[in-house]
Amino acid sequence: MADFATRLRELRTRRGLRQVDLAEAMGVAQTTIANYEKKLRFPDERLLGRFADFFGVGMDYLLGRSASESKGDVASLDAPRPVPALSDEARRYLELLRGNRAEEAFALVTDSLSRGGTVSGIYLDLIEPALKETGRLWERGELQVGEEHSISLATQGIMSRISPPAPRRRRGAPAPSCVVLAAAGEHHVIGPTMVCDLLRADGWDVIFPGGNLSVRHTLELLKQSAPQLVALSVTIAEHAAGADDLISAIRGHSRDRAPRILAGGQAFEGRPRLWREIGADATAADAADAVVVANRLVNRRA
Repeated sequence: MADFATRLRELRTRRGLRQVDLAEAMGVAQTTIANYEKKLRFPDERLLGRFADFFGVGMDYLLGRSASESKGDVASLDAPRPVPALSDEARRYLELLRGNRAEEAFALVTDSLSRGGTVSGIYLDLIEPALKETGRLWERGELQVGEEHSISLATQGIMSRISPPAPRRRRGAPAPSCVVLAAAGEHHVIGPTMVCDLLRADGWDVIFPGGNLSVRHTLELLKQSAPQLVALSVTIAEHAAGADDLISAIRGHSRDRAPRILAGGQAFEGRPRLWREIGADATAADAADAVVVANRLVNRRA
């Protein structure tokens, strides 16, 4: 079955274009096109639309969901949402990390907290927009891979220093349990780490084994921990098929005691039906919303 990487390569070669030619037409780096065709990256909705328009094909054909190139086969993706402008604070945070000044970025974060900010607010209003801007700059070839990785690692370090403590548990009140997972092939763990931190602060027992865990090892973990909820993160849309397979395996393995499944991540932005297509019970817009939805799924009042 075709996928985006296959279709992109076919459409490019059919036009007689080199990767560098297509990159120039799209306004991105040649390495970006190479990574798309190697399935190492996946474009956002805005760039997907530009690819479809450039080649004159429908979105479903471009994504490998249809054999027809007709533009009438679209409707799988909503119109891309405009990228919100960075706040001054988020822009300064990103500038500091790009300048290899992680301690100053940490000081900016702690200053915001001292002025009444919350960890949730830092995650959603500062770190998340800065990381999305990082990805956008990488797509345009304005950021090298090493610099992107450095920003991500520095951010993970800052998050580990401000993560909220778990509240003191009331005697006799069992905590709800959750295993947070990243879909197979995913190496982006900042989003699921945010979910972990906010769930723990809300009184949940949380297990997070990191990214790219095999289905077999995931099922072993779930059998051992028997969580009420599985929160599954999918950053790259190409990994949605793997998430579908994982959810099917969880349902088949757990049978009558299957946990509720919450799916979210950047792959779901602009695709409001994707969580249903892969078999999840619900989705969430961000880490804070994930806490709200998680409590609803297990019938718990936060």
